Amino acid sequence: MHRRIGRSQDQAYPLTHDLLEKLLKVYGRDVSVTRDWVLLKLGYKTMRRRSELCSMRFEDVDVNPKGQPFILLNFSKTDQFGTGTVIPISDDLFELITRWQKKIGVQSGYILRSVNKGGRVGESLHPSSVTRLLQDLQDQAFGFRRDMPDLGGHSFRVGAALDMISQG
Repeated sequence: MHRRIGRSQDQAYPLTHDLLEKLLKVYGRDVSVTRDWVLLKLGYKTMRRRSELCSMRFEDVDVNPKGQPFILLNFSKTDQFGTGTVIPISDDLFELITRWQKKIGVQSGYILRSVNKGGRVGESLHPSSVTRLLQDLQDQAFGFRRDMPDLGGHSFRVGAALDMISQG
């Protein structure tokens, strides 16, 4: 029926740079805050889907011969054969990922990981957890009574794209 008569798609609420800065001001002492900062910056700056973010690994982060940090995306929705895509990242994101890696004491494996209430770090973060984490950060930053819709998995892509359009 939808193919025949069509239907409108709901647009994800954009996580723009201004909103990103407000969410990054959510402070705490536990290890999950650092993970959340990595999630926010990695999602916004790379414009990746939830599943792509959760599949990024520490061993895929490197620096090219010119000194520019990058991350290798080995597989994506648009790269079903896994040929890979090199995504340049900023120096500050590279340093944040390196700090996160040292904080959790691992050499390899998934960058984004689950953190339980006791602060124990798991092996990986499931893509379905990204939306819940974004909404939890939203609640912490703005309280439960806020005048914006919930953030979701595509909010990174929509917000960063809108910011690029506004910058010409």
